[in-house]
Amino acid sequence: MSKKEQQDVKIELKNPFFFLTFGGCCIGFQVFITGSISEIKIIQHIGSGLVFIGLVTACVSTFRQRQFKKSFALMMIGILGAIFYFF
Repeated sequence: MSKKEQQDVKIELKNPFFFLTFGGCCIGFQVFITGSISEIKIIQHIGSGLVFIGLVTACVSTFRQRQFKKSFALMMIGILGAIFYFF
């Protein structure tokens, strides 16, 4: 990896949006699946909340970077996921 790429990775890892997005989506999905397997509803709700927070954070982050199509796509994924979860 070149020095510029290393600096970009360091900057990205220090960004709090990265941890909210990664932690919200990945860890939240794992918590949701764990709740589904163990059939404990509160764990399912916590997991889905983390996934929703991760998607909203990713949407805001991409919107701030002027990537409107990607932001819109993430927003639609979040809305569709919430609709499927609650119905």
